[in-house]
Amino acid sequence: MKKYNIILLIILLITGFLKAQQYVFPTEYQLSDIKFKVYKSEFDRKPASIAVSPNKSKYPVSNFIIRMFPFGDTTWFSTGSGLMRTTDRFNSFENYYGLEPFGKDDLSGLAVLNNVVVVATATSEEISGESVAVGTGIKVSTDYGIHWNSYPQPIDGRYDTTITYGSNQIYALPVVVPQQNLSYDIAITKTKNDPLNYTIWITSWGGGLRKSTDYGSTWQRVVLPPDNLDSIVVTQTGYTFAVNVRNNRNQTPFCVKALNDSTLFVGTANGINKSTDWGLSWRKYNYQNTGPGVNKVSGNFVVNLHVQKYGGKNILWAATRFAEDKNEKNAFSYTTNSGLNWAYTLTENPPRNISSKDSVVFCESESGLWRSYFGKFDWTKPGLIYDEVTKDQLRTSYFYSGMNLNDTVYFGSADGLCRTIENGQSWTSKWKIYRAMKSIDLNSDLKTYAAPNPFAPNNEVARIFYKTGKATSKITIKVFDFGMSPVRTVIQNATRNSPDELFTIWDGKNNDGNQVANGVYFYRIEIDNDTPVWGKILVIQ
Repeated sequence: MKKYNIILLIILLITGFLKAQQYVFPTEYQLSDIKFKVYKSEFDRKPASIAVSPNKSKYPVSNFIIRMFPFGDTTWFSTGSGLMRTTDRFNSFENYYGLEPFGKDDLSGLAVLNNVVVVATATSEEISGESVAVGTGIKVSTDYGIHWNSYPQPIDGRYDTTITYGSNQIYALPVVVPQQNLSYDIAITKTKNDPLNYTIWITSWGGGLRKSTDYGSTWQRVVLPPDNLDSIVVTQTGYTFAVNVRNNRNQTPFCVKALNDSTLFVGTANGINKSTDWGLSWRKYNYQNTGPGVNKVSGNFVVNLHVQKYGGKNILWAATRFAEDKNEKNAFSYTTNSGLNWAYTLTENPPRNISSKDSVVFCESESGLWRSYFGKFDWTKPGLIYDEVTKDQLRTSYFYSGMNLNDTVYFGSADGLCRTIENGQSWTSKWKIYRAMKSIDLNSDLKTYAAPNPFAPNNEVARIFYKTGKATSKITIKVFDFGMSPVRTVIQNATRNSPDELFTIWDGKNNDGNQVANGVYFYRIEIDNDTPVWGKILVIQ
C-alpha cells in the first residue's frame, strides 16, 4: 500500500486517480498543516560511490512513463518503477529497480546533461491517517550512469533561520524534515565562473528551490519572491520579506527549466519565475500580473515547463493549472519573448507536459495527446493508437511526456510508451507501442504465457503470449471457464505475419460483453492445423 500511495501523489495533485506504480505528487497546491516529527533513519547514511549494473530486459520496466531524456543513443526514463534507460534506441531496456542506491523507492525527479545524470527519489508514510510524500534523497552519476553517489534529502538545521541575499539578511523558516520535501524536478547547468563543472537545481516543494555546486554533497537555498512581490533584485536593499514555504505559495516550487546556464525558469504554486543572473534576481509571472483575456498566464499552479526552439526563437511553454482565483483556467501558457507577453491555448484540458518538434507542438494532458502547428493552434488528437504488428492498442487518456529523435516522436502515458513519425500531417503515420512485460523466452517447453496473471479486468487487460515460428499463420484463441464451457473467442482465424513472439489481448469479458467472474480460466491457441497450445489465467477483481 505504501508503494501505491506514493506514486499516486505526483498524479493525485492533478487527478485523484491512477493505477498502482505511478508517481509522487502533492495532493494539492498548498502544504499540509501536519506537524511533522524530525525524521531519522536511512536518510542520514553517508554517501558512497556505487558501481551499478542495471537489470536488462527486452521490455520496459513499467507502462507508466513520466519523463524522457535523450542523449545520443541513450534515452533515460522516469517510470512507475524507477529509473530506466535504453542504450540501443529502444531495442532493449535497462532498469535500476531494486538496486542500490535506488532500492524500490519512487522516482520523483530526473535530469540528464552530457555525462551527468541526477535522480530524486521518494516514498510515503502515513501520519495521522494521511499519506504524506517523503523525499529519500538525490542520486548523482557523473559518468553516464556507471557509478552513483547517494545523498539524503536536503534539509536545514534547526537554527538555519537566515539567508544572506545580497546585502540583506532574510529570515528563513528552516525545513528540518523530508516530509512534503521531495524533489519533483531537476535542472543541470554549467557553474558560474567554473564552466568545467555543473550546478544541480532542485524544486522540492516544501523544501523550496535549492542548488548544489558540488554534485549533491551540499546544498544552498535559493531565494524566490514571496507572494506579495512580483520581483526581487539581489542588489536592492531593505528587503523585509521571509522565506517561508508555509505562508508563500511562490516559494513552493514544482518544476524548473534551464534555458541556458544563466537563465532559469521555475514554476511554483503561484506562477512562473524567471532569472537571467544565475538564480539571484527573479521576475514572477502569474494570472494576476500578466495581460487581459487570454493574453496572460492561465493559472498559477505550474506543473511543467518546456522550451520550443522554432523560428529563431525560444518559446517557453508552461502547463498551468487552476490554483485559487475562480477565474484561473487549466491550459497551456506560452511566451515568445521571455515573459514580456503571455497567452494561453487548449483550455479545460488538465495539462501535464509539453513537447515539440520544430514548428509542431504536442501537449500531453489528462484528456489525451494533442498536436498543432505553433501559432495556428488547430489542435487535433490521434484516433485509436494501435500497433498493427502486435495488434495492441493504448487504453488511456493520460499522457505525461514527449520527445523526438529526428522525425520519430515518442510519448509516455499511463498505459505504455508509444511512437510514431511526425511527417507534417496530423497523426497519419503508424504507431508502435512498447509494453512492460515479463521477460520470458518461449521455447520447446514453454509454448505460451499470460501477463499480468492474475489480472484485474477493471484496471488492466491480460496479454496472451505465443510464438508461431512461421512467417504467416492463422491464429484462433478461445477462453474457457473451469468447467471447460466456452467463454470468449478472442480472435478467430486472424492472420499473423511474424515467426517471433506475439501477444493478443483479453479484456476479461465474455462473448456477451460482460465481465467474467473471479476464478480460473483456460485459453487455447490454435496455430493453423498444429496441435493446440493451452494456458491458464486467474481473474481476481
